[in-house]
Amino acid sequence: MKKLKILLGDPRHYTVGSHSNCVPINIGYIATFLKQEVENIDLEIELEVDPEIILSKLDNWKPDIVAMSNYCWNASLSSMICDYAKKLNSNTLCVLGGPEFPAGTGNRKIENTEKEKTYDKSLNYLIERPSVDYFAYADGEVAFVEIVNKFIENKFSVKTIRDKDVPIRGCASVSNDKKKLLVGDYILRIGMKGSVKADGRDIVPSPYLTGVLDKFLDGNFQPSFETSRGCPFLCTFCDQGIDESKISAFSTKRCADEMLYVAEKISKYEKGVKTISIFDSNWGLYQKDVDLADHMAKVMEKYDWPQYVSCSTPKSKRENLLKIDDKLKNRVSVSLPMQSMDSNTLNQIKRKNLPEQEQINHIREIQKRGKTASTELIIPLPGETEETYFAGLKFLMDNGVVAQTYTLMQLCGAELGRDEAIKKYGLKSKYRILPKQFGNYRGKRVLEVEQVCVESNTMSFESYLRCRNNSFIVRLLSQHIFYPMQKLSQKFSVSWFDVTRDVAKLVEKDSFKGKFKEIYDGFCNESHTELFNTKEEAVAFYSKPENYESLLKGDIGENLLEKYVAKGILVFDEVISAIFYVIRNILSKNHNKEKDLILDSTEKWLKNLYMIEEIFNKDEVLEKYDHYELKLDFDFPGWLSQSHLPFDKFLNKCTYKMDYDIEKIKYSHNEKKSLDKNYSKARAIARFTRRHLTSGATAFQKQFQKVS
Repeated sequence: MKKLKILLGDPRHYTVGSHSNCVPINIGYIATFLKQEVENIDLEIELEVDPEIILSKLDNWKPDIVAMSNYCWNASLSSMICDYAKKLNSNTLCVLGGPEFPAGTGNRKIENTEKEKTYDKSLNYLIERPSVDYFAYADGEVAFVEIVNKFIENKFSVKTIRDKDVPIRGCASVSNDKKKLLVGDYILRIGMKGSVKADGRDIVPSPYLTGVLDKFLDGNFQPSFETSRGCPFLCTFCDQGIDESKISAFSTKRCADEMLYVAEKISKYEKGVKTISIFDSNWGLYQKDVDLADHMAKVMEKYDWPQYVSCSTPKSKRENLLKIDDKLKNRVSVSLPMQSMDSNTLNQIKRKNLPEQEQINHIREIQKRGKTASTELIIPLPGETEETYFAGLKFLMDNGVVAQTYTLMQLCGAELGRDEAIKKYGLKSKYRILPKQFGNYRGKRVLEVEQVCVESNTMSFESYLRCRNNSFIVRLLSQHIFYPMQKLSQKFSVSWFDVTRDVAKLVEKDSFKGKFKEIYDGFCNESHTELFNTKEEAVAFYSKPENYESLLKGDIGENLLEKYVAKGILVFDEVISAIFYVIRNILSKNHNKEKDLILDSTEKWLKNLYMIEEIFNKDEVLEKYDHYELKLDFDFPGWLSQSHLPFDKFLNKCTYKMDYDIEKIKYSHNEKKSLDKNYSKARAIARFTRRHLTSGATAFQKQFQKVS
């Protein structure tokens, strides 16, 4: 019996670090379902994520079918792999599957109407990718079985299949004359009423329990799980909630068995990954999620693993996630999915957030657990203005929420990526490279470019840039190293939002001088220059030898917020000076001597506390630094440890002995050197600061002791 060799790939660029180190559970499901459903044929299936290994397997193993995932971060790479496969053997059947496809809403129906224009977009998408024989536009398990069976039925002949111009269920393809889109019947999600497998998602064998994913449980990949698929919400910026079939779930026992299996495997590795990802769109929304947490708690008790659970927080019933967090020893990412605080905007994107008081109550519950309440805002969403954006940001920050601002990605599978929505809301797009998502394969440069919205009929491009520039200041001042200033500001009843806005206004003035100004101007400039009018322009720019070299070094094409926040940390003293200038200005109306003593001592303390200069700006590590004494009129470190007490308890002269922590400095230098071997200096510093500022700033602190 002839073997049918199938190569399943979830390719990731590894040129300067991967987008994801998650176990490829997506192709794991495809593999296990294939093995179960395809009969009377000897299947040989390989799963890979590294593009170089994938290409080598094409060279040497010579698979009959090549199927790659298709997301915004690997779409160009997956297409290149298909091109390479076809060049080696035109009879290789090439398939793509995933959300990065211009499908319509309402169970991804592809319609041929003037209103939708989805048909033409889908047709052109495939015409531009001539090596792709089929695109599985719906959930892939059943669709791929259909493809494989059709391939077997036609005696492994791609030409025979394509010559017939017959659509395959759940798939889209192009007719031989390139004039018609062939769309197979839609396949309802497995586990839904009316689907071919309506008795639940457990019909898909577990890729963990069957051992299909064992090669990825080597301690280097982050285990990922899917307890349910689908989303009950219809947010127009997302491509997850557009399916009429909604939610289908695996049984709690199945999920619990998977968790235990993975824990037993990965616990063998002393330095194995301690985090897991749950890919559900709204984990914690259902009682089954709370029930699963009981089983996970038992796994944690036995293996002390995982240390952290990453998940997408539900838009409602957030009390469930807090229950889960309690069961899992406070190890769950508990965020606030807001996207906007403006009711008009939320209505237009088919979202409805919790009432304001419920939001505040939930924030307080998160804070009681010692966690930082965080959320994301997206600009420019339909209906959002510069004024409503800042009003929403103020509400969040004044309630102690760390709010990060992201630019709206126009996902081609989302409603806001459709012509009708683009016209209705006056959405205008630019293109920029996805950070670190590029590589050189077999002499061909492959770059991933994303389409982002930078203007709407309610937010101009200039307004977008102002919001974006301000987001840099907010992100910088939300780092843990600036937390003492937030506490002090709060005690003075000064809005931290007002502080960040005034710092942004201060640093953007031409009269403001220094390295902090240069960093801010650099961010503003690069936020503009990283945008291109077309995808082709972006690819052409970064493909130039000199620009590609800069891309490799990290000088361009990086995540700008991460890059410039790291730079901002290096000029900590200047940033601190700007913050204190702003706070003094805000307090000037109620000025008194005590406030001056408090502010002067605090500024003096913070500027003497950190070893940033020694860690980052000095090439050699001295064996010894002389300690010194720091005299204060206000015991700021004492107050910080007991900030519930009034200031006057700490308004007394005191002296602290300050010592450089030589071991910390040496450790930091060695870590930086290790990073420098693989990354440019700028990228290494960004990675270092990100690593050490997320959990605190102790790596930067001197040793200190109160002596009087």
